[in-house]
Amino acid sequence: MTNNIVKLISLVGIALATLSACEDDSSIAIESKVALDKTTTSGKIGDIITANVTLKGNIVNKLVVTKSINGAPAADFSVEIPLTRGTDSYIFSQMILAGDEEGTLVYTFSGFDGSGALVDASDLSVSVRLSGVPLLTRYDWRLSEQITGGDNTLTDAMRDNVYRLNADYSWQYDWGASGPTNFEDLNQYCAWKIIGSESQVDSIYLIKFGFLAAIPTLEGYKVTKLEGEDLWLETTMDLSWLGLSAETPVVEKYIGIAKSSDFTPYRGANAADYTWGNCTPGAY
Repeated sequence: MTNNIVKLISLVGIALATLSACEDDSSIAIESKVALDKTTTSGKIGDIITANVTLKGNIVNKLVVTKSINGAPAADFSVEIPLTRGTDSYIFSQMILAGDEEGTLVYTFSGFDGSGALVDASDLSVSVRLSGVPLLTRYDWRLSEQITGGDNTLTDAMRDNVYRLNADYSWQYDWGASGPTNFEDLNQYCAWKIIGSESQVDSIYLIKFGFLAAIPTLEGYKVTKLEGEDLWLETTMDLSWLGLSAETPVVEKYIGIAKSSDFTPYRGANAADYTWGNCTPGAY
Protein backbone atom coordinates (compact mmCIF):
# COMPACT_ATOMS: atom_id res chain seq x y z
CA MET A 1 0.00 0.00 0.00
CA THR A 2 2.80 2.37 0.93
CA ASN A 3 4.50 1.79 -2.44
CA ASN A 4 1.26 2.60 -4.26
CA ILE A 5 0.90 5.89 -2.37
CA VAL A 6 4.48 6.81 -3.26
CA LYS A 7 3.82 6.02 -6.91
CA LEU A 8 0.62 8.07 -6.86
CA ILE A 9 2.40 11.06 -5.34
CA SER A 10 5.14 10.76 -7.98
CA LEU A 11 2.62 10.69 -10.83
CA VAL A 12 0.82 13.74 -9.46
CA GLY A 13 4.16 15.56 -9.17
CA ILE A 14 5.06 14.75 -12.78
CA ALA A 15 1.67 15.93 -13.97
CA LEU A 16 1.97 19.21 -12.08
CA ALA A 17 5.49 19.77 -13.40
CA THR A 18 4.32 19.10 -16.95
CA LEU A 19 1.39 21.51 -16.52
CA SER A 20 3.72 24.18 -15.13
CA ALA A 21 6.13 23.73 -18.05
CA CYS A 22 3.29 24.09 -20.51
CA GLU A 23 2.21 27.31 -18.81
CA ASP A 24 5.80 28.65 -18.92
CA ASP A 25 6.08 27.89 -22.64
CA SER A 26 2.61 29.07 -23.54
CA SER A 27 4.13 31.97 -25.53
CA ILE A 28 5.66 29.49 -27.96
CA ALA A 29 2.21 28.52 -29.15
CA ILE A 30 1.19 32.12 -29.91
CA GLU A 31 0.91 32.44 -33.67
CA SER A 32 2.46 35.44 -35.39
CA LYS A 33 -0.10 37.94 -36.62
CA VAL A 34 2.32 39.19 -39.33
CA ALA A 35 3.91 36.09 -40.83
CA LEU A 36 6.41 35.97 -43.70
CA ASP A 37 6.98 33.05 -46.03
CA LYS A 38 10.72 33.58 -45.45
CA THR A 39 12.87 35.43 -42.94
CA THR A 40 16.06 35.55 -45.02
CA THR A 41 16.82 35.99 -48.69
CA SER A 42 19.68 37.15 -50.89
CA GLY A 43 20.41 38.92 -54.15
CA LYS A 44 22.60 41.45 -55.88
CA ILE A 45 22.04 45.09 -56.71
CA GLY A 46 19.30 45.37 -59.32
CA ASP A 47 17.56 42.14 -58.30
CA ILE A 48 13.93 42.18 -57.18
CA ILE A 49 13.27 40.45 -53.87
CA THR A 50 9.80 39.32 -52.84
CA ALA A 51 8.07 38.13 -49.69
CA ASN A 52 4.55 36.87 -49.09
CA VAL A 53 3.08 38.48 -45.96
CA THR A 54 0.20 36.67 -44.27
CA LEU A 55 -1.96 38.57 -41.75
CA LYS A 56 -3.67 36.36 -39.20
CA GLY A 57 -6.41 36.91 -36.66
CA ASN A 58 -8.30 39.63 -38.56
CA ILE A 59 -6.95 42.34 -36.24
CA VAL A 60 -4.33 43.98 -38.49
CA ASN A 61 -5.80 47.05 -40.16
CA LYS A 62 -2.60 48.64 -41.43
CA LEU A 63 0.73 47.23 -42.57
CA VAL A 64 3.86 49.41 -42.56
CA VAL A 65 7.16 48.31 -44.14
CA THR A 66 10.38 50.04 -43.06
CA LYS A 67 13.98 49.50 -44.04
CA SER A 68 17.24 49.63 -42.11
CA ILE A 69 20.91 49.09 -42.87
CA ASN A 70 23.11 48.02 -39.96
CA GLY A 71 20.26 48.97 -37.64
CA ALA A 72 20.04 52.56 -38.93
CA PRO A 73 16.61 53.40 -40.40
CA ALA A 74 16.52 54.37 -44.06
CA ALA A 75 14.83 57.76 -43.82
CA ASP A 76 13.78 57.75 -47.47
CA PHE A 77 11.91 54.44 -47.29
CA SER A 78 8.56 53.75 -45.65
CA VAL A 79 5.67 51.91 -47.28
CA GLU A 80 2.22 52.02 -45.68
CA ILE A 81 -0.34 49.53 -46.93
CA PRO A 82 -3.93 50.29 -45.90
CA LEU A 83 -5.85 47.06 -45.76
CA THR A 84 -9.45 46.51 -46.79
CA ARG A 85 -11.76 44.26 -44.81
CA GLY A 86 -10.98 40.64 -45.43
CA THR A 87 -7.41 41.22 -46.63
CA ASP A 88 -5.24 38.46 -45.23
CA SER A 89 -2.13 38.58 -47.43
CA TYR A 90 0.16 40.97 -49.25
CA ILE A 91 2.99 40.38 -51.72
CA PHE A 92 5.96 42.66 -51.08
CA SER A 93 8.52 43.33 -53.82
CA GLN A 94 11.48 45.68 -53.82
CA MET A 95 14.60 46.22 -55.92
CA ILE A 96 17.97 45.99 -54.18
CA LEU A 97 19.57 49.40 -54.67
CA ALA A 98 23.15 50.66 -54.77
CA GLY A 99 24.10 51.36 -51.18
CA ASP A 100 22.13 48.42 -49.80
CA GLU A 101 25.36 46.43 -49.80
CA GLU A 102 26.92 48.70 -47.17
CA GLY A 103 25.66 46.59 -44.27
CA THR A 104 22.95 44.24 -43.01
CA LEU A 105 19.77 45.06 -44.93
CA VAL A 106 16.51 44.41 -43.06
CA TYR A 107 12.89 45.08 -44.01
CA THR A 108 10.51 45.20 -41.03
CA PHE A 109 6.80 44.48 -41.52
CA SER A 110 4.72 46.02 -38.72
CA GLY A 111 1.00 45.36 -38.28
CA PHE A 112 -1.26 47.85 -36.46
CA ASP A 113 -4.85 47.47 -35.27
CA GLY A 114 -7.70 49.94 -35.80
CA SER A 115 -6.60 52.11 -32.88
CA GLY A 116 -3.05 52.41 -34.20
CA ALA A 117 -1.51 50.04 -31.67
CA LEU A 118 1.27 47.72 -32.80
CA VAL A 119 -0.02 44.16 -33.01
CA ASP A 120 3.00 42.28 -34.32
CA ALA A 121 6.10 42.69 -36.50
CA SER A 122 8.38 40.42 -38.54
CA ASP A 123 11.77 40.99 -40.19
CA LEU A 124 13.13 39.98 -43.58
CA SER A 125 16.96 39.99 -43.65
CA VAL A 126 18.58 40.38 -47.07
CA SER A 127 22.12 39.27 -47.85
CA VAL A 128 23.33 41.55 -50.65
CA ARG A 129 26.00 40.30 -53.03
CA LEU A 130 28.15 43.01 -54.57
CA SER A 131 27.78 43.59 -58.30
CA GLY A 132 28.36 46.25 -60.91
CA VAL A 133 30.01 49.54 -60.01
CA PRO A 134 30.01 48.97 -56.22
CA LEU A 135 31.94 45.75 -56.78
CA LEU A 136 34.43 47.44 -59.13
CA THR A 137 35.17 50.16 -56.58
CA ARG A 138 35.28 47.86 -53.55
CA TYR A 139 38.56 46.16 -54.53
CA ASP A 140 41.86 46.88 -56.18
CA TRP A 141 42.27 44.71 -59.27
CA ARG A 142 45.53 42.80 -59.86
CA LEU A 143 46.32 41.31 -63.26
CA SER A 144 46.45 37.52 -63.04
CA GLU A 145 46.29 36.37 -66.66
CA GLN A 146 46.65 37.79 -70.17
CA ILE A 147 45.83 35.81 -73.30
CA THR A 148 46.73 37.44 -76.62
CA GLY A 149 45.63 35.71 -79.78
CA GLY A 150 45.31 32.47 -77.84
CA ASP A 151 48.78 32.68 -76.29
CA ASN A 152 49.65 33.38 -72.66
CA THR A 153 51.48 36.72 -72.74
CA LEU A 154 51.61 37.48 -69.03
CA THR A 155 55.17 38.13 -67.88
CA ASP A 156 56.49 38.03 -64.32
CA ALA A 157 56.88 41.81 -64.37
CA MET A 158 53.14 42.18 -65.02
CA ARG A 159 51.97 40.08 -62.09
CA ASP A 160 52.03 42.99 -59.65
CA ASN A 161 50.16 45.39 -61.94
CA VAL A 162 47.15 46.78 -60.05
CA TYR A 163 44.26 49.02 -61.12
CA ARG A 164 42.19 51.14 -58.74
CA LEU A 165 38.82 52.35 -60.02
CA ASN A 166 37.64 55.11 -57.70
CA ALA A 167 34.01 55.97 -56.97
CA ASP A 168 34.47 59.43 -58.49
CA TYR A 169 35.42 57.71 -61.78
CA SER A 170 39.08 58.59 -61.55
CA TRP A 171 41.47 55.75 -62.37
CA GLN A 172 44.85 54.98 -60.84
CA TYR A 173 47.48 52.49 -61.87
CA ASP A 174 50.30 50.91 -59.86
CA TRP A 175 52.69 48.88 -61.98
CA GLY A 176 54.30 47.42 -58.87
CA ALA A 177 57.83 46.88 -57.67
CA SER A 178 58.71 45.03 -60.88
CA GLY A 179 58.50 48.32 -62.73
CA PRO A 180 56.60 49.42 -65.83
CA THR A 181 56.34 47.38 -69.01
CA ASN A 182 55.34 48.48 -72.49
CA PHE A 183 56.05 52.16 -71.70
CA GLU A 184 53.36 52.29 -68.99
CA ASP A 185 55.27 55.08 -67.26
CA LEU A 186 54.72 57.36 -70.27
CA ASN A 187 50.96 57.73 -69.72
CA GLN A 188 48.78 59.99 -67.63
CA TYR A 189 46.08 57.81 -66.09
CA CYS A 190 42.89 59.80 -65.99
CA ALA A 191 39.44 58.26 -65.66
CA TRP A 192 37.12 55.35 -66.34
CA LYS A 193 33.53 55.03 -67.49
CA ILE A 194 31.02 52.25 -67.96
CA ILE A 195 28.60 51.18 -70.65
CA GLY A 196 25.53 49.64 -69.06
CA SER A 197 24.16 50.48 -65.63
CA GLU A 198 25.32 50.74 -62.03
CA SER A 199 24.17 47.19 -61.43
CA GLN A 200 25.02 45.66 -64.82
CA VAL A 201 28.33 46.77 -66.33
CA ASP A 202 28.62 45.66 -69.96
CA SER A 203 31.84 47.47 -70.90
CA ILE A 204 34.54 49.59 -69.31
CA TYR A 205 36.48 52.42 -70.94
CA LEU A 206 39.86 53.34 -69.48
CA ILE A 207 40.83 56.90 -70.30
CA LYS A 208 44.44 58.05 -70.40
CA PHE A 209 46.68 60.59 -72.08
CA GLY A 210 49.69 59.42 -74.07
CA PHE A 211 53.07 61.02 -73.53
CA LEU A 212 52.65 64.84 -73.64
CA ALA A 213 49.28 64.42 -75.39
CA ALA A 214 46.41 66.84 -74.81
CA ILE A 215 43.73 64.58 -76.28
CA PRO A 216 42.69 61.51 -74.23
CA THR A 217 42.68 57.97 -75.51
CA LEU A 218 39.70 55.76 -74.62
CA GLU A 219 40.44 52.05 -74.46
CA GLY A 220 37.28 49.93 -74.50
CA TYR A 221 36.96 46.53 -72.82
CA LYS A 222 33.99 44.19 -72.84
CA VAL A 223 33.24 42.83 -69.37
CA THR A 224 32.82 39.08 -69.80
CA LYS A 225 32.80 38.30 -66.08
CA LEU A 226 32.32 40.44 -62.99
CA GLU A 227 31.51 38.27 -60.03
CA GLY A 228 32.93 37.95 -56.54
CA GLU A 229 36.64 38.64 -56.89
CA ASP A 230 36.86 37.95 -60.64
CA LEU A 231 36.99 40.59 -63.36
CA TRP A 232 37.52 39.44 -66.95
CA LEU A 233 38.01 42.01 -69.71
CA GLU A 234 38.16 41.40 -73.45
CA THR A 235 39.31 43.70 -76.24
CA THR A 236 41.09 43.62 -79.60
CA MET A 237 44.45 45.11 -80.56
CA ASP A 238 46.08 45.87 -83.89
CA LEU A 239 49.10 43.58 -83.78
CA SER A 240 49.55 43.31 -87.53
CA TRP A 241 53.04 44.75 -87.10
CA LEU A 242 53.84 41.55 -85.21
CA GLY A 243 52.40 39.36 -87.91
CA LEU A 244 49.10 38.93 -86.07
CA SER A 245 45.65 40.21 -86.93
CA ALA A 246 44.64 43.87 -86.96
CA GLU A 247 41.94 42.76 -84.48
CA THR A 248 43.80 40.32 -82.29
CA PRO A 249 41.64 39.28 -79.30
CA VAL A 250 43.12 40.04 -75.90
CA VAL A 251 41.64 38.66 -72.68
CA GLU A 252 42.81 39.98 -69.32
CA LYS A 253 41.78 38.46 -66.02
CA TYR A 254 42.01 40.36 -62.76
CA ILE A 255 41.66 39.28 -59.13
CA GLY A 256 40.04 41.58 -56.59
CA ILE A 257 42.34 42.28 -53.64
CA ALA A 258 41.75 44.31 -50.49
CA LYS A 259 42.70 47.95 -50.84
CA SER A 260 46.06 48.53 -49.23
CA SER A 261 48.20 51.50 -48.23
CA ASP A 262 50.94 49.85 -50.31
CA PHE A 263 49.08 50.87 -53.48
CA THR A 264 51.23 53.58 -55.09
CA PRO A 265 50.10 55.27 -58.33
CA TYR A 266 52.98 55.73 -60.78
CA ARG A 267 55.06 53.60 -58.39
CA GLY A 268 57.94 55.72 -57.15
CA ALA A 269 57.25 58.67 -59.45
CA ASN A 270 55.65 62.01 -58.69
CA ALA A 271 52.03 61.82 -59.88
CA ALA A 272 51.98 65.59 -60.28
CA ASP A 273 54.45 65.23 -63.14
CA TYR A 274 51.79 63.36 -65.17
CA THR A 275 49.38 66.18 -65.97
CA TRP A 276 49.67 66.71 -69.69
CA GLY A 277 45.95 66.73 -70.41
CA ASN A 278 42.90 68.23 -68.74
CA CYS A 279 41.38 65.24 -66.94
CA THR A 280 37.74 65.47 -65.84
CA PRO A 281 36.56 62.12 -64.36
CA GLY A 282 32.86 61.55 -64.80
CA ALA A 283 32.62 63.75 -67.89
CA TYR A 284 33.58 61.25 -70.61
